[in-house]
Amino acid sequence: MKWDHNASDAMIARVKEKLTKHGIRAVNYGVVVIPADEAKARVIFEFARKMGLYAVTTESTDSLDTIEKMVREFDIRCGFHQHARKPNNPEYRVWDPNYIRDLVKDRDVRIGACADIGHWQTSGIKPIDGLRILSGRLISLHVKDRLALGPGQHDCIFGMGTGDMGGVLSELKRQRFEGNLAIEYEYNWDNSVPDIAQCVGFVRGWSAGQAAGK
Repeated sequence: MKWDHNASDAMIARVKEKLTKHGIRAVNYGVVVIPADEAKARVIFEFARKMGLYAVTTESTDSLDTIEKMVREFDIRCGFHQHARKPNNPEYRVWDPNYIRDLVKDRDVRIGACADIGHWQTSGIKPIDGLRILSGRLISLHVKDRLALGPGQHDCIFGMGTGDMGGVLSELKRQRFEGNLAIEYEYNWDNSVPDIAQCVGFVRGWSAGQAAGK
């Protein structure tokens, strides 16, 4: 059965039961196209409400007016995800944190960015710089570290790249960020769990250091 916002109430109940069994909370849905048509957009936000989600993730900037109506009606946040710059498509502007900042600056505060700091690095943007540009408008993060800025780099264990992951976490703390961090690790597919565990360990170690006042 296909799992998306068109799922039946019975299927939603089964998924929520499974999540509860394992002590997991679903927090985001996307990246999904949000239509400008209010009735069709409402289906997505109804699904998010049934799932108890924190936010919906999209790149549908053309539907901003409808999205603003939905976040106000449902009190569910919406973050614009940012893939990497597309040199052959100058019309694609969502990659640029400055563009997202200007897009949402006069909109409901529940609309902001799903900052993919790995794609930022592919686009030549240092993660901390992007986070500062979007200060106060960060809804969620897709977190990756890369060995170098620019295209052609793969994900690496947090702290081993040039993304300054400790600085990223410190900047989020400075901004009093309350959203979620999704670790995305798109490398070493056949044996990625040990690497991801080290990424989790990095975040926990940083957090423990903060608690100890280091």
